[in-house]
Amino acid sequence: MTNVTFDEVVAALLASKRSIRCDELAGQLTRLGFEVREGKRGGHRIYVHDGLPDFTSSSYNCGHGHNPEIKPAYISNVLRILSQHEAEIVKYLETRNEH
Repeated sequence: MTNVTFDEVVAALLASKRSIRCDELAGQLTRLGFEVREGKRGGHRIYVHDGLPDFTSSSYNCGHGHNPEIKPAYISNVLRILSQHEAEIVKYLETRNEH
Protein backbone atom coordinates (compact mmCIF):
# COMPACT_ATOMS: atom_id res chain seq x y z
CA MET A 1 0.00 0.00 0.00
CA THR A 2 1.34 3.43 -0.85
CA ASN A 3 1.57 6.09 1.79
CA VAL A 4 -1.49 8.30 1.75
CA THR A 5 -1.57 11.79 3.12
CA PHE A 6 -4.58 13.50 4.57
CA ASP A 7 -3.89 16.59 2.46
CA GLU A 8 -3.90 14.56 -0.78
CA VAL A 9 -7.37 13.19 -0.09
CA VAL A 10 -8.79 16.55 1.00
CA ALA A 11 -7.30 18.21 -2.09
CA ALA A 12 -8.85 15.56 -4.33
CA LEU A 13 -12.26 16.03 -2.70
CA LEU A 14 -12.05 19.81 -2.99
CA ALA A 15 -10.97 19.62 -6.63
CA SER A 16 -13.87 17.41 -7.62
CA LYS A 17 -16.46 18.76 -5.19
CA ARG A 18 -19.02 19.51 -7.88
CA SER A 19 -18.64 16.27 -9.82
CA ILE A 20 -17.50 13.48 -7.52
CA ARG A 21 -19.06 10.07 -8.02
CA CYS A 22 -20.19 7.69 -5.31
CA ASP A 23 -17.43 5.12 -5.86
CA GLU A 24 -14.75 7.83 -5.91
CA LEU A 25 -15.85 9.24 -2.54
CA ALA A 26 -15.92 5.75 -1.04
CA GLY A 27 -12.42 5.15 -2.40
CA GLN A 28 -11.07 8.38 -0.92
CA LEU A 29 -12.59 7.62 2.48
CA THR A 30 -11.16 4.10 2.37
CA ARG A 31 -7.69 5.56 1.71
CA LEU A 32 -8.01 7.36 5.05
CA GLY A 33 -8.94 4.17 6.90
CA PHE A 34 -12.72 4.53 6.85
CA GLU A 35 -14.96 1.57 6.16
CA VAL A 36 -17.81 2.41 3.80
CA ARG A 37 -20.93 0.23 3.98
CA GLU A 38 -24.31 0.10 2.32
CA GLY A 39 -27.00 1.91 4.30
CA LYS A 40 -30.47 0.60 5.07
CA ARG A 41 -32.06 2.45 2.17
CA GLY A 42 -31.01 2.37 -1.46
CA GLY A 43 -28.26 4.79 -2.36
CA HIS A 44 -27.23 5.51 1.23
CA ARG A 45 -23.67 4.84 2.37
CA ILE A 46 -22.45 4.81 5.96
CA TYR A 47 -18.81 5.33 6.86
CA VAL A 48 -17.10 4.43 10.13
CA HIS A 49 -13.52 4.49 11.38
CA ASP A 50 -12.18 2.19 14.11
CA GLY A 51 -9.15 4.45 14.68
CA LEU A 52 -11.19 7.51 15.67
CA PRO A 53 -12.50 7.11 19.22
CA ASP A 54 -14.69 10.25 19.09
CA PHE A 55 -16.30 9.38 15.75
CA THR A 56 -19.17 6.93 15.55
CA SER A 57 -20.41 7.17 11.97
CA SER A 58 -21.78 9.43 9.30
CA SER A 59 -23.47 8.92 5.97
CA TYR A 60 -24.04 10.29 2.51
CA ASN A 61 -26.55 9.62 -0.22
CA CYS A 62 -25.40 8.39 -3.62
CA GLY A 63 -28.75 8.93 -5.25
CA HIS A 64 -29.96 6.47 -7.87
CA GLY A 65 -28.38 4.82 -10.86
CA HIS A 66 -24.97 3.31 -11.42
CA ASN A 67 -22.23 5.32 -9.63
CA PRO A 68 -24.12 8.66 -9.66
CA GLU A 69 -22.69 12.04 -8.74
CA ILE A 70 -23.04 13.06 -5.12
CA LYS A 71 -24.65 16.35 -4.17
CA PRO A 72 -22.15 19.02 -3.04
CA ALA A 73 -23.80 19.30 0.39
CA TYR A 74 -22.75 15.72 1.21
CA ILE A 75 -19.17 16.45 0.12
CA SER A 76 -19.13 19.57 2.31
CA ASN A 77 -20.28 17.45 5.24
CA VAL A 78 -17.55 14.86 4.62
CA LEU A 79 -14.93 17.62 4.41
CA ARG A 80 -16.21 19.15 7.66
CA ILE A 81 -15.94 15.77 9.42
CA LEU A 82 -12.45 15.19 8.04
CA SER A 83 -11.40 18.63 9.26
CA GLN A 84 -12.80 17.96 12.75
CA HIS A 85 -10.84 14.71 13.01
CA GLU A 86 -7.74 15.72 11.05
CA ALA A 87 -5.22 15.17 13.87
CA GLU A 88 -6.58 11.71 14.67
CA ILE A 89 -6.69 10.68 11.01
CA VAL A 90 -3.12 11.89 10.39
CA LYS A 91 -1.91 9.96 13.44
CA TYR A 92 -3.76 6.85 12.26
CA LEU A 93 -2.22 7.14 8.77
CA GLU A 94 1.29 7.61 10.20
CA THR A 95 0.88 4.50 12.35
CA ARG A 96 -0.55 2.50 9.44
CA ASN A 97 2.16 3.64 7.05
CA GLU A 98 4.90 2.54 9.50
CA HIS A 99 3.80 -1.08 9.20
